[in-house]
Amino acid sequence: MNFKSTFLGILFSVIALMGCSRDEGGSAATPENKCGKVSSVIFQTSPSSVTLNYVSGNNANSFKIEYGLTGFAQGSGKKITTSNTYAEITDLLPSTTYDFYITGICSSTENSEPYKLTSVTTQQSSCNGTVSAEFYQYDPNQIILQVGYSGGSFYYHEVEFGPAGFALGSGTRIKGENYANNLYFNNLPQNQTYDFYVRTFCSAGDPTAFKKYSYNAVPTCPKPFNLNSYVISGQCNVGMGATRGFSWSSYGSPQSYTVSLIQNVNDPPGGQEFTTSNTSIAISNMYCLWKGFYVRSNCSGSTGSSAWAGPFIF
Repeated sequence: MNFKSTFLGILFSVIALMGCSRDEGGSAATPENKCGKVSSVIFQTSPSSVTLNYVSGNNANSFKIEYGLTGFAQGSGKKITTSNTYAEITDLLPSTTYDFYITGICSSTENSEPYKLTSVTTQQSSCNGTVSAEFYQYDPNQIILQVGYSGGSFYYHEVEFGPAGFALGSGTRIKGENYANNLYFNNLPQNQTYDFYVRTFCSAGDPTAFKKYSYNAVPTCPKPFNLNSYVISGQCNVGMGATRGFSWSSYGSPQSYTVSLIQNVNDPPGGQEFTTSNTSIAISNMYCLWKGFYVRSNCSGSTGSSAWAGPFIF
């Protein structure tokens, strides 16, 4: 073999080896074998939420989204994980600007480079009224929460509740019926104190801030309401009285009711009394000196009797 042939053979061998090395290196660096970064991120805002849609990078099977006020340090924000290529962040404030980091997760040890979405501003809220709440517990097994809203019309009310002192976000959240004021909580353990965080949605994605209320779940005896009285028969004459009917409405199921007649419009209850298990009673021989009545509910156990309702003057 002459020198020229030997030299050319060595040169071709070196070139061939360099080509294989380049191909293998290129293959190892191709996106198919890496945890790809998400792309094509688009978003929509409401006063309290941002909806994110994005395209997955190669090999990602779930995504971590971290968010906070614009300029927050990555690692210090709130985080959620999802297997979807969309996410709705619902705990935001109106007219506030946020940053988002979206990271693809390919395995327990391999994540993509985060995609940073900056300066996303939520919409201005039109839900600026005041929320109020009243509790009623006529049945030991049910608490009624009546929500009021001072800002006009509303869509629905939402409540998150749990044992006193629980952290907002870790409780049980329920939504009220559309356009209804009452929410119902059934079979909560008694003789415990609960916290209720209440807010009103004026429209989808536009709530008030949460307002906290506390309630000790001890059933009370329902006070009657809607009192009425009417003559059934006879006339109001001394010596020959009329038969007069008395009626009222009540929540729950009290064991009985006590009716107290009064002779003067300013008299307190405690005069002549009658007891009935119904929400009405007829009393005969009513003389003219009786001018009105009170009524109260009588319940069992530790709940005792309600406050007096009335007087109803006739």
